[in-house]
Amino acid sequence: MPQPYRQIGPGLALQIQLVVTDVDGTMTNADDSLSLAALEAVRQLEEQGIVVGLASGRALPRLEYLVQRAGINGPIIAENGGVAKLTRDDQLADLGYSRQPAMRALEKLKGLFPQAIEETEDDKYRLIDVGIKSHGVETAELRSHLDDVELLDSGYMLHLLQKGVSKGLTLIRLLAKIGDGSLSPDKVMVFGDSTTDISLFQLFPHNVLIVNPRLPAQQRQAVLEVAEYVSDLPFGEGFAQVVLHILDARNA
Repeated sequence: MPQPYRQIGPGLALQIQLVVTDVDGTMTNADDSLSLAALEAVRQLEEQGIVVGLASGRALPRLEYLVQRAGINGPIIAENGGVAKLTRDDQLADLGYSRQPAMRALEKLKGLFPQAIEETEDDKYRLIDVGIKSHGVETAELRSHLDDVELLDSGYMLHLLQKGVSKGLTLIRLLAKIGDGSLSPDKVMVFGDSTTDISLFQLFPHNVLIVNPRLPAQQRQAVLEVAEYVSDLPFGEGFAQVVLHILDARNA
């Protein structure tokens, strides 16, 4: 079980050079709007010399808007690891992923459950991941019909994704290309709220679970089992709470 975020001491706080955070449920409010407290916390991190990046299930254009608004200078990982850029001004990283497995899975599910599967509005902007909503069919039932793709549940939508793609693995691949290539996982702190962030928590030892009351109990337990630290407050207020503690610890 994770420790309270207050256990993050000055030693670890001073070690962190890069913060990578999920967005929905982590930097947003209960009404899904961006948290002003979280945006201010990001600004303070960047001012203190800690680079901030994003790792989200969102499509890239929505993340690029947030990056510009928040003044984020670090890597951008979209579509649950399927798409990435080193910075907002860089070209897309060549990750070698394909959308074809997800598209085949979408057609299969539509054939099996023609009235239940709805594509999300931003699918036209997605390059690798396919976002869907399911009406009346449980995620476990959908997953039982899929062999060569991942079906991820972010709590906001379902994501079909080529097997082997994840936020954590993509961030690992990007580290060697950031700066002089010497940035190691122990100098990174990752933030997330749901099962789509488990790969980040598994691959990066310094991680923080932001409480998301919307998460079903089974999913909440799965994330708790791999998280190192946990916030007290939910959503973006929890993100800001932990970040401000880290900054205070650095200046102690």
